[in-house]
Amino acid sequence: MKKEQQSACLRCGVCCQKGGPALHGQDLALVSGGYLPMEDLITIRRGELAYNPLSGTIEPVLSELVKIRGTSQEWCCCYYEPASKGCSIYGNRPLACGVLKCWQPEETLALVGKDLLSRLDILDDDDPLRPLVLEHERLCPCPDMRDVEKTLSEQADNILQSLEDKVNTDLAFRDRVVKKFNPPLSLELFLFGRPLFQLLQAFGVAVSESPQGLKLIMRRKFIR
Repeated sequence: MKKEQQSACLRCGVCCQKGGPALHGQDLALVSGGYLPMEDLITIRRGELAYNPLSGTIEPVLSELVKIRGTSQEWCCCYYEPASKGCSIYGNRPLACGVLKCWQPEETLALVGKDLLSRLDILDDDDPLRPLVLEHERLCPCPDMRDVEKTLSEQADNILQSLEDKVNTDLAFRDRVVKKFNPPLSLELFLFGRPLFQLLQAFGVAVSESPQGLKLIMRRKFIR
């Protein structure tokens, strides 16, 4: 018997569980209108590793993107409601969600990397946090994590000290902002993305505290 061709969403929830969507220019109205508060967004900075649906591989992000955050330690969209397998903001869902058809992905793939919203698109020109985003990018740019991964696998001893300095510079900056503005952690992840030490954990790098700050330790021989 010929399998019936899918033509509508089955509400299985898999797409939502894989992670919230990246935001595009059209979604700015949802943010400014309060439907997507900044506390529910997370920034993926240039250089971070992310899945590229066009190539089907994990690779460094070429330009910053802002997406809906996950829940706890998972990427599952924070607006996904498991009990009903529904969306708590369905009537005001982002563009990428509106065009998503898992059985017919052409529209979704056409959006990848196009007209992406950045933090500076979202923050008002007179927002006191805007200069801090610029300063953090200047002092703590995200390295190309694929290059970091390669170097850690080949010569970890030669890069750990440099990474340790970057990790502590990043954390010192965040600590200064927290002391001055006291933003919730969720807003911090929108403003500055994930801390570098968290990104390094995927490569087998652990941290320990010392009087001088965090120390980086290779938990295991990293083999790609």
